[in-house]
Amino acid sequence: MLAETQSQTAPPITDIEQLAEDYARFARRTRSEMGICLRSLLQRRDMLTVASAHGQIVTQLLEVDPREGRIVFDWGGVESDNRALLAAPQLYFKGAPEGVRVEFTTGPAQAVSFEGRQAFEVSFPEAVYHVQRREYFRVPAPILDPFFAKGTYPDGDPFHCEVHDISLGGVALRMDTPRLAETEIGTLFTDVLLNLGAGGSLSVDLALVSPRSITTPRGDVRYVVGFRFTRLSGSAESVLQRLITRIEAKRRSLSA
Repeated sequence: MLAETQSQTAPPITDIEQLAEDYARFARRTRSEMGICLRSLLQRRDMLTVASAHGQIVTQLLEVDPREGRIVFDWGGVESDNRALLAAPQLYFKGAPEGVRVEFTTGPAQAVSFEGRQAFEVSFPEAVYHVQRREYFRVPAPILDPFFAKGTYPDGDPFHCEVHDISLGGVALRMDTPRLAETEIGTLFTDVLLNLGAGGSLSVDLALVSPRSITTPRGDVRYVVGFRFTRLSGSAESVLQRLITRIEAKRRSLSA
């Protein structure tokens, strides 16, 4: 009976606990430090996955108050998931904005009203883990002659969107509609075709890591979703390396 009770109350994902010693140097523990990190997520409108033992939602932060020690985040799109989240004793937040991993665990949430709409509120966590590991140099894709990506969702529906930036580690895609940005972090996309202009085309497998939304100067909302390569052959890596070198050389010559 004790084991059964523990399994029901344990957090669904235990990356932080398993890697506690490794993560110690990445922990932000004071309210001011955590507030800076969380407000950055808020200002960029980065998307986070909030998981409990009974499910998860994809959300955005709406308010961060270090003085009061509280976080307000958006209500999910599926009511049953929202109710399951309210019943959970512990919540696990996870995101990877700009490829930088952010994770933290909080106590239970309560339903609140924020600017006239439903939302959740939780107390500040004991620590926010901000894992800054930049392994690859990334370059923005051309604007005048954009690159494109074409693939399918796990249910078979197609997608076609522009490449936002690219590196040897992954690619960020830009689109006008929210479906990719609202897809669960970690979802795999196989045989995605990258059309890289004069650089040719590559078929790659991708894992979704960092959805976020941006607002253009005209007030339009765009979505930028980061992916990491899960399959990249030696020849494909060579193609990307030449492409990245050429784009960066051109950028430097124009700035000079």
